[in-house]
Amino acid sequence: MLPFSSRVARLRRKAQRGFTLMELIVSIAILSILAAFAAPAMREFSIRANVNSTTNDIVVALNLARAEAVKRGANVSVVATGGDWNDGWSVQDAGGVELIAHGAVATDYTVLGAATGAGAPADRVVFNRVGALDVATGYDFSICRPSSDADATQSRRIIVSGTGVVRSRRDTTGAPAGACS
Repeated sequence: MLPFSSRVARLRRKAQRGFTLMELIVSIAILSILAAFAAPAMREFSIRANVNSTTNDIVVALNLARAEAVKRGANVSVVATGGDWNDGWSVQDAGGVELIAHGAVATDYTVLGAATGAGAPADRVVFNRVGALDVATGYDFSICRPSSDADATQSRRIIVSGTGVVRSRRDTTGAPAGACS
């Protein structure tokens, strides 16, 4: 059995658990260094996620409009709010009844849209009763990153063919809607 004074010393050491001031300073310094390395990566992750989310929201609206046009046997449109894709869009039937709506894109992000074909409006994508584009021979969107982090190769492009097929890809370089710079 240990002498009484040894047992008391052992109990005191057990009771004094925690950080010393030096250990706390070193821990905070290490956390600060790790946070400094993680912040830029987190910012880039957030930008890419926002671009992808906006792209997916437009693709969903286009596919819904195409499916509704076939189901209803009538034209259905995806229309830019106030003529500007940055302000949002809605899916509308031939009578102008709104089926779904999407609000404005995040601040500093840009959505550019352009139609090809004579007389095709730039502020709407119209699908006919067979799911093909009505009037336009094609439609193109560019979803651009904020100008402070602009990169055409990391922005997204949505292409709607004359047959109504919707696809998206990375890189807006040379896009008819405009390259993101």
